[in-house]
Amino acid sequence: MVNTIASPTADAPTISNTGTEAETPSNETTYVAPRDKHTHTVIFLHGREDFGSDLAQYFFDSKASNGRSLADIFPSIRWVFPTAKMRYSAQRDFEFSNSSFAEALKGEEIISQWFDIWSIDAPTEEEELMIPGLQESIGQILDIVKEEAKIVPMDRIILGGISQGCATAILTLLSSELELGGFIGLSSWLPFKEKTETIPTRFVNCDGKLSRHIKTILQMSSDTKDSDSLETSLNSLSISLRTVSKPPVFLAHSRDDETVPFTLGESLHEEIDRLGFDVTWKEYVDGGHWIHPVHGVDDISIFLRKVWWD
Repeated sequence: MVNTIASPTADAPTISNTGTEAETPSNETTYVAPRDKHTHTVIFLHGREDFGSDLAQYFFDSKASNGRSLADIFPSIRWVFPTAKMRYSAQRDFEFSNSSFAEALKGEEIISQWFDIWSIDAPTEEEELMIPGLQESIGQILDIVKEEAKIVPMDRIILGGISQGCATAILTLLSSELELGGFIGLSSWLPFKEKTETIPTRFVNCDGKLSRHIKTILQMSSDTKDSDSLETSLNSLSISLRTVSKPPVFLAHSRDDETVPFTLGESLHEEIDRLGFDVTWKEYVDGGHWIHPVHGVDDISIFLRKVWWD
């Protein structure tokens, strides 16, 4: 069934969730319907300990300098907000088990996250914790991309996210090399950056080589049943996984971000640029861990117009 969430204002976009009454929010993907004829899709992933339905409710509170939201500016876009599964947090379990409130906190180590991580300040610590969640979440996002590609062309789909959602989305892009219309990443970092830096620059424009390197890092087999199924499905839509055209990328980060250090966002920008992508990079003095309150929507709008409507 489809559950409709009441819009906060008469002009707000229509928001709906997919799922059944028995399912928790972790099983839902939230869709914001276009106001005009559907021509483009943006798939945007939330951060750690968030849900797609919550992100959909406050994402459009951010406004451009003229007071309009992204849904107002681009009425033909369908916005898709997937939700991460509830996953065990090893670091949180460690903290709680050493607390005098350990019994009361039992179960609180299970949180909404795309993958487990020990420390965002030092993402290389215990980095093997990230692999199982990333493998599963990348498959989940590729399934959503596949479904949207049945409705609009692949080059009219943009993938992106904020924080851990962006980290998941960028690895989805790198490991699949799908010819998307673009990528939007906010306040994030690149997991396994030290390993991606070992990829020779001469390989980044060779069909399939970048994808294979990323899959090796993530311990993902290129010939698994799921990979074969995805490739078969995409080929049935006349989508090639072999001839790669890198989508343009928009990345933004505020220097006062207290959740993901700005230096990690800067490193993400530098590595994605090295891997051969056309990157638009925006750094802000302030703005915190979110869309910049003054320039953010304006900058995203300029990027979308450039890659889709110019």
